[in-house]
Amino acid sequence: MLTTSAMAQNFEDSPFGFHPAGIFKSGYLNNGFLDAENIGVRWHRPPVYAFWFIVQPDTSDTTLDFSMYDNKYGSVPPGIHILANIAPENPGFPQGYTLPDSYMPIDEAQYVTFVQATAERYDGDGINDMPGLVNPIKYWQVGNEPSVLIQSDFAELQRITYQAIKSACSDCVVLNGGVAGMGMIGGDDYVTNFNTMYAPIISDLAGQYVDVFDFHWYGNATGDYRLRNPTDGQEVLTHIRATLAEAGFSDDLPIWITEMGTYSGDPASMPFPPFLDLPLQTERQQAGDYLKRHVYSLVSGVKKIFPAFGLIEGFKHDDGYFDHTGLIYDGQDSDDLGLGVKKLGYYTYKIMTEKLEGSDWDTIQTLFDSEESVYAYKFIKTETDEPIYVAWWDWFDDSTYIEGDTTTVTLLVGDMDSMKITCVVPDAESGTDLDEGDYPTFFAMETKQVIDGVVTITLGKNPVFVEVLSSTTSIENENGSLIPKDLYLGQNYPNPFNSQTSIEYQLPLSGRIVLSIYNMLGQEVKMLVDENQSAGYYSVVWNGNDNSGKKMTSGVYLFTIETKDFIQTRKLLLLK
Repeated sequence: MLTTSAMAQNFEDSPFGFHPAGIFKSGYLNNGFLDAENIGVRWHRPPVYAFWFIVQPDTSDTTLDFSMYDNKYGSVPPGIHILANIAPENPGFPQGYTLPDSYMPIDEAQYVTFVQATAERYDGDGINDMPGLVNPIKYWQVGNEPSVLIQSDFAELQRITYQAIKSACSDCVVLNGGVAGMGMIGGDDYVTNFNTMYAPIISDLAGQYVDVFDFHWYGNATGDYRLRNPTDGQEVLTHIRATLAEAGFSDDLPIWITEMGTYSGDPASMPFPPFLDLPLQTERQQAGDYLKRHVYSLVSGVKKIFPAFGLIEGFKHDDGYFDHTGLIYDGQDSDDLGLGVKKLGYYTYKIMTEKLEGSDWDTIQTLFDSEESVYAYKFIKTETDEPIYVAWWDWFDDSTYIEGDTTTVTLLVGDMDSMKITCVVPDAESGTDLDEGDYPTFFAMETKQVIDGVVTITLGKNPVFVEVLSSTTSIENENGSLIPKDLYLGQNYPNPFNSQTSIEYQLPLSGRIVLSIYNMLGQEVKMLVDENQSAGYYSVVWNGNDNSGKKMTSGVYLFTIETKDFIQTRKLLLLK
């Protein structure tokens, strides 16, 4: 059986994170990490940082109280990695733990002791670990969004914190406090702000004390994903890399974006000057833009992307920008469709992780990059060596665009029979139009024949996935809908899992189908499906409970699909 640490390791290279991935909202039925696991989130950046002033509330007493963090970090299930922030205090709400106008602690030795004890408690090496630790923390970030215009000495704080973490956990990875940034909204000059507020910190670090560099990138859903400076079109990522190189950092220093996103609805205003009114953006725009933000960043060499703030709306509770970036409505403020209603972007994120997880992130091939406002990229799945293509058209950049216009693009795919085209955004105006149990059937799909190694696809407002579809595995019915030729039971995802997992299957013919979970003694523990179903593609979720609602213990289970003439069985692994 896989150990917990081995399971977590399987997804350490995954780029899919959230800040935060957990939901803790009064009245919401699926609090915790159920939604994160459901949509394939593999990284969690907690909203509450490890602050010295919380762990040691009295500096005259050497006692360190980790009870709050034990609870918060301990609630994160295996399989979701933790990127935790650590600092003396929140500069926006000073607690007297830093020197005046400085990021440095009032007592460096005591602060270093706190950092060492924190890293040691959660590193999982068996020495002074948190009792019951099952999900070690190997990634730490020093503070967040520092600026030389606010306080001084952040480079020195980065140095002493880095060295303290490494002295307790030599294989831990340390990030800088991320660079703030909003992109195009309000015409903000990102590069000028970066040069003024953050470049001096990079210079002072002189190529040391950072294992991964982090910057943040918010904005709109009409092109901001391209990481360009709004005033002159300069590539922000290129500028950041050049600044790092000039300061002595390696050219291959990994870069993450631990805060990024766009919104849906019509937020009241920007949360800071110039406090501009923001234009209405639909759920469809937000969903498609989140796909673009992930793919374009990955193509640009960014290793991990964390949408913020949170899977569920409601960060500042001021009906502003950051209260509209989530993928689940929180039942408050404007344009809200009700607590727990999932936006279209929720399902777009889910299908994105299902399609792209397990790709070779270092060999993404660019096929089209802004040619006629068309973008297309080729990913390769490492286990199967199969390609999957992502393509979209930035219709909003075409001054002659009329509602309903489309464009075409030809992809060289090689010796294939046909390709399946799947729209990345569900075929609905909003999440209220969808029944989650129908996932993934609400994504519009079509098939295209490959002629002389080329497939021609039509692009509208939404991105698409393009996948190999052999003529021996699927056919079209008289309505042109995609119907599987053979019965097939897919491997559950995620696997291993903690709280819930999805099982996909396909039926070539209508009829009665039974899908059940069994223990290793062959005893049925949960019947998931027992009904007549039409031919097509299906997905069902198991939450780890048996037929009586009791949570099953960790271990290997079997899941079996049966029809009149067919039976197929696979294994899955439940870890608590």
